[in-house]
Amino acid sequence: MRRTWAAVRATGALGERPVRAALSLLRCLGREGPTLAGVVAWQAQRAPERLALTDGTERLTYAELQARVQERVRAWRSAHPPGTLVGLEAAGGQVAFVVDLLAGLRLGWRVVPLAPDREGMELASPPPPSSPSVAGRGGWGPPRAGRPVLMTSGSSGAPRLVRSAVRPVAALRVAGALLDALRPHRDAPVVLPLPLWHGHGLATLALALGVGAPLHLRAGASPEAIWTTLEVEDAEVLAVVPTILHRLLAAPGNAPRLRVVLSGSAPLSPGMAAATRARLGDVLFDAFGSTELGVLTLATPADLRAAPGSVGRPLPGVAVRVAPDGRVLARGLLRRGWHPTGDLGVLDDSARLTLRGRADDLMVIGGENVWPAQLENALLDVPGVVACAVLPVPCAEYGQRPVAFVEGDVDEPTLHAFALSRWPRRLRPARWVLGPLPRTPLGKVARGVLRARL
Repeated sequence: MRRTWAAVRATGALGERPVRAALSLLRCLGREGPTLAGVVAWQAQRAPERLALTDGTERLTYAELQARVQERVRAWRSAHPPGTLVGLEAAGGQVAFVVDLLAGLRLGWRVVPLAPDREGMELASPPPPSSPSVAGRGGWGPPRAGRPVLMTSGSSGAPRLVRSAVRPVAALRVAGALLDALRPHRDAPVVLPLPLWHGHGLATLALALGVGAPLHLRAGASPEAIWTTLEVEDAEVLAVVPTILHRLLAAPGNAPRLRVVLSGSAPLSPGMAAATRARLGDVLFDAFGSTELGVLTLATPADLRAAPGSVGRPLPGVAVRVAPDGRVLARGLLRRGWHPTGDLGVLDDSARLTLRGRADDLMVIGGENVWPAQLENALLDVPGVVACAVLPVPCAEYGQRPVAFVEGDVDEPTLHAFALSRWPRRLRPARWVLGPLPRTPLGKVARGVLRARL
């Protein structure tokens, strides 16, 4: 707890009188409810004129954000009872989505942020913004904590709701370690080009609002527009997935104040880590976790130099181990006991975890375990290859052979020549499939869709 307290103080969120500020936060959470909505109410009380967030169209101070949330709560106060699963779409813009999310949490709802293509989940819906206020009793009522309920990404199967509850003690230890490593500050602007319906985006939203840092929402923006925001706003923190990082590195731009690039939600290749270091310096961090289990490990710039391709060490409050069959198991933030992550991996002597691919995609070729990531990381070094995925198909001779799906400006003879120079016959893809890869709304390769095409 002492380390967490020191990390929180270092963010500047508590100001020059941290004990008094912490007590005012506790009072505010007691009045407004122990959610992110309560934190925003506290920020509005302490620094009403500070910029809270902008999406390029709207700019709200903390006072304006709090007023918008209160207005929405009054309009929705009797729409659904506390505890209701309510689906929330982002059709009205990113700032409006944050307002609706905070209002739903203040009302005690279990809010499910929905991706654009997620329908038919049998969730309740809030009234549309243009409808009149819902009739009901006045007043705010006793606060009941709402919470976000996330959905799996759908990269390996149909999306589903995840109903895990955060374990408070483990969450404090994880949060303290992340604050200590990333060093966010209330005067350090954050740029978020990720959607808010995913865990990575929501976690960054909570981080920025929690410390009071200006948050620039840029989901869907072009790489050039993101670079412009980074430079003009003197941004110090950028949250990305590898797909967005790849596009940024391929575009011109400058970010002189950038000191943290936090990647996550998909594998980060050693080549991309090296390219980021060459372009931006030692600023790259890579987080690994899952919607079901929460964030598990963090690779610092030092980890990525010492063990390229690793996802770092387990965070305090989290335990990770690798079963004899190579499956990664974890416990900590969201679950008690050991639970499979669905990944294969290895731990080195320094307790760093390196992933080898999804457990469902493990190939057994000629009696040898072969991880798709072994072949995919090599293929990403071929000039012109933007993305790839390797999956197994049956083979009479070897039991299984790989099939390679490749996206980019490259032809089959080039790929065949590369495989011939690097791999024995059993590892050379039995078939090359060229063209755009199917992706989830977050940009992950939809391996489940590819598997159905085999």
